[in-house]
Amino acid sequence: MSRLSQMLTNEQNRSGRTEREIASEFGWGQQTFNTWKKGSVPRPKMFAAIARFLKLNEEQVAELAEEALTSTGNTKLPDVGVAILAREAGGQLVFDEPIGFAKPNIRGCYAVRVGGRHVWVNPKLRPVDGNEVVIRNGDEGRMATWPTAVEGDDEVHVVVLRETV
Repeated sequence: MSRLSQMLTNEQNRSGRTEREIASEFGWGQQTFNTWKKGSVPRPKMFAAIARFLKLNEEQVAELAEEALTSTGNTKLPDVGVAILAREAGGQLVFDEPIGFAKPNIRGCYAVRVGGRHVWVNPKLRPVDGNEVVIRNGDEGRMATWPTAVEGDDEVHVVVLRETV
């Protein structure tokens, strides 16, 4: 938690008012105030109102916001998505360590890059005739249409979504 979010929480507790009361008095949304208290960094246009609430000057609030931004590594992107596990190289799929911003859960869906586009794959589904599948053996694989020849150690994963544009 940044010093700014801690100061916002402390000032609210000291005043004994609800988020709604504070938000209506200072001109920001109740949910916005709550996200600031949880570590989100406010936009510069709100620094004046925050300065009035905290009884500081705008420069101090700007410094606190800059400190919060650098210390928390704030990002607007949520930590969602599937892991990109493979890429196409020479007509074959090469499986690598997971890359991307998602915390990979390789037991569930994952994505591969084929022809510069993402293909989402679910290893838990059983293929039916006509499904596009990934045939995987260790760190190598290939795309195919089910039914297709499968060797003993091969895993069959069903393509559930493909970028086409």
